[in-house]
Amino acid sequence: MKYLQKVNQFKLVITLILGLFCNNIFAQQNVDIFTPNNQEKMYQNNVLIELFSSEGCSSCPIADAFMQEVIHLSDSTSSPVYVIDYHVDYWNKSGWVDPFSDSLYTKKQMNYALKKGEKNLYTPMAFVNGGNAHAGADKKGISVQITQNLSKPNPNFLKLGVAAEEGEDSLIVAYRFWGPMDSLELNIAFVQREINSAVKGGENANQILHHHNICRKLITAPLIKSEGKTKIYVSPSINLDNFRIIGFVQNPRTLKIHGVDQLSFRP
Repeated sequence: MKYLQKVNQFKLVITLILGLFCNNIFAQQNVDIFTPNNQEKMYQNNVLIELFSSEGCSSCPIADAFMQEVIHLSDSTSSPVYVIDYHVDYWNKSGWVDPFSDSLYTKKQMNYALKKGEKNLYTPMAFVNGGNAHAGADKKGISVQITQNLSKPNPNFLKLGVAAEEGEDSLIVAYRFWGPMDSLELNIAFVQREINSAVKGGENANQILHHHNICRKLITAPLIKSEGKTKIYVSPSINLDNFRIIGFVQNPRTLKIHGVDQLSFRP
């Protein structure tokens, strides 16, 4: 089956990468068809890496570079592995205010840490499909988690579609979800693909930092229906080619991810 062949290909890629001490795989799914075929619906699993980082943290550029590798490989293959980078705000009193930070993302990390038994918050911290915490630059640990998740068939499936709303500065994101829906939430993240930021203070003073898939907006709501629409307000002046929409369905109690999809804008 195509699904099993893809899993075996990923195992081979990871083995080679780990042997070279440069662990990475993956892929992004540029969606053109709203409805999945039966094979995708029944067998395809998806992986979401959620990274918590900050421009005020000297360890975060290493994690940024690792996530860039993941995204690059995902963009050049066709595996459903996705990355969202949330910038927290608790480093903002250390000499530099991160312009991409948000207290919402700090609260999100605190919730993760509490439910995963982490006594301390730190950056960079990463979670794969809502599992246990990893250091954001832990290539081996994160790669193992991705491989394990890709090897498991998933009864749930999420697909996104998007359209501009005429006369308004907004995008309409349509979703369709297959599988059990009890006690789940739908999250829609509007992420910026590439940002080069000149940092003037703090631990990364006088450096140019390179960020990838930074979350700029996050909408969360209970998943009540198997299909529906939501609205994201965006400035008409931004270049959408540098943005993506990543949607994911999550159990807010266990934090398990039950489905992920991504849309990239094209010129």
